[in-house]
Amino acid sequence: MVELRYPLSALAFDYLRGMVGLGIAVLIIQAVGTDTPVFWVFVGLAVLFLVWLGNTFLRHMSRIRFDQDGLSSTPWPKKTIAWSGLKRMELRYYTTKRKRRKSAERDRDADAAGQLKDQGWMTLTLKSERQRIDIESTLPHFADIVARRLMRRGSAFALDQVTIENLSAIGVKGEA
Repeated sequence: MVELRYPLSALAFDYLRGMVGLGIAVLIIQAVGTDTPVFWVFVGLAVLFLVWLGNTFLRHMSRIRFDQDGLSSTPWPKKTIAWSGLKRMELRYYTTKRKRRKSAERDRDADAAGQLKDQGWMTLTLKSERQRIDIESTLPHFADIVARRLMRRGSAFALDQVTIENLSAIGVKGEA
């Protein structure tokens, strides 16, 4: 069994964004009166930044375990998916940059070379009948988890075209 966790270096900017956003929201809340609509807007933003920090903390504490039988995520919420019970697998790429017309040729070249176009991250979603586990590409050995799942063809399900293209971008061969 292999146990993986998200490194602090992968989550540091998320922690920083959450703390800076929360700090700014709290400063503005203290500066304005409670009878203004701006106060309630920034209270809402403060709550959103608290949720962001909580989610980042949960990712930091989470452990992903996988072996020949399946994959599990702990501590909260604890989820387990057996490879044989897997019903769907999706691999999605999220970019951090807007697509510009000038970069269309560079994107075609990157696609042909099987490389990611720019900065961003991937999310692997594994679904069974009752469970769903999402894993981000910031997890060490992310491609190994994807490749291990594809090597075990215990359950027959088709991969969508986006997943197949993203698999080839990380160097894993997938079939429809």
